[in-house]
Amino acid sequence: MSEWVDVHFQALETCGKRARTAANMLTVEDVFQDSSAKQPADAAQASMFGDLSHSGALAGKVNDVWTALKEELGTGRSRLQGVEKAIDQVETNLRKATRAATV
Repeated sequence: MSEWVDVHFQALETCGKRARTAANMLTVEDVFQDSSAKQPADAAQASMFGDLSHSGALAGKVNDVWTALKEELGTGRSRLQGVEKAIDQVETNLRKATRAATV
């Protein structure tokens, strides 16, 4: 294999590894890693806001935001995992084509 092809394979491998690393970081636990803030153990309750009028609605909105955050992190993780798989497939196909061309 030529040197330039090896470099491209290395670049693909590096991109795939970085996509995997980024995907693994998109978890709720990682969002709070190295932070003094902690993720809520339970859903927000109206009582958290004392006697505030419409505290139930506010608690509901807080829970909606929390749910949306988890969904977005999951979507990002899933897409990055797809990127990693696609890069791996490109690399596999290039290796097959290179082997076929040198036979």
